[in-house]
Amino acid sequence: MTRATPIPSATTPRTRDRIVAASLALFNARGIGRVTTAEIAAASSMREGNLHYHFPRKSLLVEAIFAAFAAEAEAVAGRLPADFEQADALTAYQRAWFDLIWRYRCIYRDGIAMVEIAPALRGEVRTLRQRTQALARGVFEAAAEAGRLRIDPDALTRLLDNAWIVSSHWMSFHLQGKADLDAADLEWGFDQVRALFLPYIVPVSATEA
Repeated sequence: MTRATPIPSATTPRTRDRIVAASLALFNARGIGRVTTAEIAAASSMREGNLHYHFPRKSLLVEAIFAAFAAEAEAVAGRLPADFEQADALTAYQRAWFDLIWRYRCIYRDGIAMVEIAPALRGEVRTLRQRTQALARGVFEAAAEAGRLRIDPDALTRLLDNAWIVSSHWMSFHLQGKADLDAADLEWGFDQVRALFLPYIVPVSATEA
């Protein structure tokens, strides 16, 4: 007798999303390597056995969070400002990226623990960096064509590399002597990245001259 294929529960995607959201909140608060599956199950309002039905291994949960981040990262990195003539166009673009980093800060703060738990992500991290840098380069090249950025191609390559380095590691640097990061730390980190671009940004008044 042929066994019928089970019909997926209508609540499954919602349940999966709830687990991912609860895990991200815990990882952000305490660290990827310090949170147990029992704690994730409790935060998701389910038994640990039910959690393992959706995510048999913690590594799969970490991969799911990274996949969600990667999808958002590519969308944010490639989003051209609607109007480069707006004075804060480039700042708003950079801020959107930094706000994304903050919402997924466990990925940046706990990068080593992340790839230890989910080794398959090593290549994914490198690939995502290459994709988002290429998308960001397109945005800043468009800004240069619009007269809002004055920089040659080689300098832009170095600038994007340096911005990635600072964006990726400012949390570890700023955590020295601190138990955790807060909103004020976020502003500090954003100022460090923004300062890299300031020498190359052309004020709107100058483009109108």
